[in-house]
Amino acid sequence: MTRNVKIIFSTFPKDITDEPEIQELVGEYTIQNGKRYLRYEKDGVRALIKITDDSISVIYSGAMTSRMEYVPGTATSGTFKTPDGVLDAVAETERLTVVEGSGNLLRVSLQYKLSMSGTFVSNYEIEITCMKL
Repeated sequence: MTRNVKIIFSTFPKDITDEPEIQELVGEYTIQNGKRYLRYEKDGVRALIKITDDSISVIYSGAMTSRMEYVPGTATSGTFKTPDGVLDAVAETERLTVVEGSGNLLRVSLQYKLSMSGTFVSNYEIEITCMKL
């Protein structure tokens, strides 16, 4: 099943600002072999988000490339490759909640600490809401 959907990202960088950044995008929602996939494109960057009950993988390609995985209770490493160079990243995931249904197709809540090239950046709370168009 592939369905065109509205994807709403609410990002709260706790140590940078208390103001949320909210993005509304149109993308695709697919379920295959018990895994949920969100795909979208923004500003020349294609995104694929693979969601299971206990992890999220985010892959960017295009103008920026990156691969990060978020697993509660685990520090995971990844990279961000931009025109300015490659940055090493470490995400220490504290919480992940995945809820299907209840008015939306999917709702994901993620909380993690992010460090880039060995320097702490911020504590992040991300809410992803996927709904029918």
